[in-house]
Amino acid sequence: MSYSRPSADRFVGMIRTAYQGLIEDGTVSFAVDHDDAETVARLEPVVSGAPSLELRMTGSAGEVFLDDLDPFEVDEALPEDVEEFASFTRALVDGELELLFRKTLLGRRPAAAEWPGGRWSLPGEPGVVGWLS
Repeated sequence: MSYSRPSADRFVGMIRTAYQGLIEDGTVSFAVDHDDAETVARLEPVVSGAPSLELRMTGSAGEVFLDDLDPFEVDEALPEDVEEFASFTRALVDGELELLFRKTLLGRRPAAAEWPGGRWSLPGEPGVVGWLS
């Protein structure tokens, strides 16, 4: 048995709760894979254009992938991360998640995800000249 499961199960449970109706009616598929070191939860929408979600947990720490964006980091040991993750999943289901983009000399790139109750910045440097739009 892995030490990562209790933390992973908490976050997986939040996804399952937020998406329960959509999972039951087949709008999204949801799969969870456990092994000794890592738990991976994948949520794939049936509808094209809707975002996919992947959670990878090792111990209390994990990464949240939204589509092909760089991952957001979460830690079950931090109460604010647990709270933000719960509000993040609800916002995703309710369509209240907004991506903020940074303009750079090379074009626009995702900089953060924002929703009522939270905001996660994406990793990376802003570039030579950058501002949010």
